[in-house]
Amino acid sequence: MSKSHTLSKTAFLRGLQCSKALYFYRHQPHLKDPIPPARMAAFSRGHEVGFYARRLFPGGADAYAEANGKAGKTVERTQELIAGGQNIIYEAGFVHEGVLAIVDILVRDTNGWKAYEVKSSLRLTRTYHQDAALQYFVLKGAGINIVDFSLVHLNGNYVRRGPVETDKLFVIVSVKDYAEKQLPDIAEKVAKQKLVLNETQAPEVEIGVHCFSPYECDFRGQCWKNIPAGSVYELSGISRQEQERLYRAGYQFPEQVPPEEMLPKLARLQATTRLINAPVIESEKIRAFLGTLTKGIIFLDIENFQPAIPRYEATFPFMALPFAYSIHHRLVDGTIVYHSFLAEPGSDPRKTFLEKFLSDTQGNDSILSYDAGAERAALLMLRKQFPEHSMEIEQRLARLSDLILPFTEGWYHHPKMSGSVSLKNVLPALVPELHYNDLKIQNGSHAMAVYEKMETMTDLFELAVQREALEEYSRLDTLGMVKIFEVLELGAAELPAA
Repeated sequence: MSKSHTLSKTAFLRGLQCSKALYFYRHQPHLKDPIPPARMAAFSRGHEVGFYARRLFPGGADAYAEANGKAGKTVERTQELIAGGQNIIYEAGFVHEGVLAIVDILVRDTNGWKAYEVKSSLRLTRTYHQDAALQYFVLKGAGINIVDFSLVHLNGNYVRRGPVETDKLFVIVSVKDYAEKQLPDIAEKVAKQKLVLNETQAPEVEIGVHCFSPYECDFRGQCWKNIPAGSVYELSGISRQEQERLYRAGYQFPEQVPPEEMLPKLARLQATTRLINAPVIESEKIRAFLGTLTKGIIFLDIENFQPAIPRYEATFPFMALPFAYSIHHRLVDGTIVYHSFLAEPGSDPRKTFLEKFLSDTQGNDSILSYDAGAERAALLMLRKQFPEHSMEIEQRLARLSDLILPFTEGWYHHPKMSGSVSLKNVLPALVPELHYNDLKIQNGSHAMAVYEKMETMTDLFELAVQREALEEYSRLDTLGMVKIFEVLELGAAELPAA
């Protein structure tokens, strides 16, 4: 069996999405966009789930690790393990027709080999099936007697009670029949992708919806570099297909889209505010919204993390667990009082979070969050898990309002928001001196990734640095809400009704 390869599974899946991305991946990898922290966290989560799934089939040998992560050596070591009678192999490597496949778990029984590919998700996608079909193509072509090929994913219905029950945590789905039917198609696609890789330059592929599906391409920065900022590809509330149609029709910017194009309200506001270079403000509606709130206001942001493997009792895969909050409490006299909480990494945060949160939110002042779905969900979860505090939590829920409402309703739209109502866009548009650009942590996904990573840190200095970064990010979220609220107050008070 040859150990050299032209295509890997990762390269093949790229090629299915875009032949140009495949070429760049192989021949010009330096053009790749930086990997965002959230995606790095997803990689780490995948490794964690993959190692955990090995408990389904304990006692195996890791061919990839024993080969020091070298593809050719992994293929060689796999053959040695098979020949030596090893019945369970992790990261088993094979090459067929110049395609490399490294299978998560390979198990031999009396009838032959069963392969298992592990996915750190709650459901299976078409991409996962194509992934399995390619690996089946390689294993079968390499002469392995594959009697079954299965995808293994997390069970969303599993709730941890005591130690994790691995057999209940995972769901095993055979996809051998599907993979068998796909063999001719896989062979054809492999041949086409090899032709692409043999070309002397990247194929011409126009940008489009495929740049985002099934995943956002990490060569998008290269292919989209000539698309100007603020183009119709940033129009709010319409599909990527519709954005592309408008761009192909000659409308490069939102303000160029004519009235006969029936845009959603926020997209039309985006075009209008760019055209007049000024915000559109419906002051009466903003005044009515502000009138529903008390004079004193608790500005609240809650940060959650979602471990794939249930860490604690009565939790399930990817359950959102609150680990931090930030509060800027504006008292009736205008004084600001700051409260915050950040759980110790590695400990169950729920009870300590709840106790301090209830203490810091006493009274009857309105609680205001931005896009309050996460806050509401966290409180509902805590109400269910701590019924002894249900009345107190219900009282907080009754006081909770959403600061995003004036923006989703279009009562306040600034041209610099670029059609987005995300806090990360609204804040610098309304309050230019406040932004996230200089922070070590710049969004919630990054915050979640950092917190999970802190669980395994042993360097106390690095722990302190990351803790400070988390607190700085969370603090800006609620300080930003205070400043946005002040802009709304000013606009509602001084401007005539739109």
